[in-house]
Amino acid sequence: MLQDGFSRRRFLKCSALLGAQTTLGFGLGRASGLPMDLAVVTGDSPERNCTAAVEALGGFSRFVREGDRVTIKPNPIGTSLPEQAIHTHPDMVGAVVKGCRDAGAESVTVLSYDNRRNMVVNGTAAAVEGAGGVLKALGEREEFREVVIPRSRILRTEPIAIDVLEADVFINMPIAKHHAGAEVTLTMKNLMGINWDRIRFHRSGLHQCIAELASAVRHDLVIMDANHVLLSNGPSGPGEVSAARQVIAGVDPVAVDAFALRYFQRTPESIDHIRIAHQLGVGEIDLGKLRIREYTA
Repeated sequence: MLQDGFSRRRFLKCSALLGAQTTLGFGLGRASGLPMDLAVVTGDSPERNCTAAVEALGGFSRFVREGDRVTIKPNPIGTSLPEQAIHTHPDMVGAVVKGCRDAGAESVTVLSYDNRRNMVVNGTAAAVEGAGGVLKALGEREEFREVVIPRSRILRTEPIAIDVLEADVFINMPIAKHHAGAEVTLTMKNLMGINWDRIRFHRSGLHQCIAELASAVRHDLVIMDANHVLLSNGPSGPGEVSAARQVIAGVDPVAVDAFALRYFQRTPESIDHIRIAHQLGVGEIDLGKLRIREYTA
């Protein structure tokens, strides 16, 4: 096992990407030859939007290799209907599990430090298991490993889910919604569900902690559910919902979150954890520097 819990296969994969970045002079996303930085797909079917967004980036085989162990983190809270924009749409989660399996993944684990009963009631469990994945509701300290957080002011170290640390591929699948404490919960806020002590974040400086956690987690793929966006009374609702009918896909969590702020009529710099994450080198906040393509499914 390598430093910070990365598997050997994942370390070699990251090294290859970094080597390509050095040779070609490309930034995030370009290192692996991606055709664009963000793919945004609009349509009436969350599943088709999701699949089309990944296909625009090169398809699941671009990210998943034969024998890979894949870990997926959706936002699976609540027992409401998907149209209420509280949790990642189950049809999207199922489509991603299937896409990874079809690409040759040895295993696909879908997890979050949340209530399993809610995942059953809201349809996440059936979607995962029906597509050939394994659902894991984290809840035991032994399921996490302490990791050193580089360049941190608050966290220093943080217990992170072992399944994330040892995965060959990590896919973050947030839903775009309002959050009373963090203002929005998007890609980076969704990482509060792979760490052990969320209460610590709220007590210590929420925005700084979110950004520092994001700096310690490599995203291989981000798929944002913006089919329905919760605009108020988040994260648990009910609140005002916008039917944006979109899915955003990319490899840069800062860029995906910066783009998603269009739904809230906010600028990326106005959300502290997004601004801090950019300063920590997690990703690009300036959408003008990114290749963004929009499609209709």
